[in-house]
Amino acid sequence: MQNYFSDLEGLRLGMEIETRGKEFYRYAYEHAKEKEHKDLFLFLMQEEVQHLATFTKIFNVIEERKEAHSADYLFDADSSRYLTVLAESHVFPKQDKVQSVIAELNSVKAILQTAMQAEKDSILLYDEMATHAKFEDARKIFTVLKAEEQSHVVKLREMIEAWA
Repeated sequence: MQNYFSDLEGLRLGMEIETRGKEFYRYAYEHAKEKEHKDLFLFLMQEEVQHLATFTKIFNVIEERKEAHSADYLFDADSSRYLTVLAESHVFPKQDKVQSVIAELNSVKAILQTAMQAEKDSILLYDEMATHAKFEDARKIFTVLKAEEQSHVVKLREMIEAWA
């Protein structure tokens, strides 16, 4: 990972997080036995696919701008270090580990709790990226995605409470 974040780096990280989320929910979907759980995991997987498409579109628009590659568009050192620490938590497990993570979780409730923590982590990351974004369209997409992830947390919480 670079020493300093930029909007492009934030968007690239967001693309990676959404890809990991998609895989996490795909494996959770395959693992689930109840229809309502399958439906929830399928919904969340589809949301991650939409987020990835949105990130990719905005990334391509910003990457074409000459100024996006300028040092003036890098986040300051403290912000970059903080975002690096947040990013290193990886929010969702890496693709090569997601199947074993799902297999280790011994119940749908455990999967839901893991997913909820990952969504909370992504909210924190998107909030910080929105705060430090240099391009208004990047700031807007980080803010929109933060709100969508917040709705995921609510849905996951409802499922966890219904499970109890």
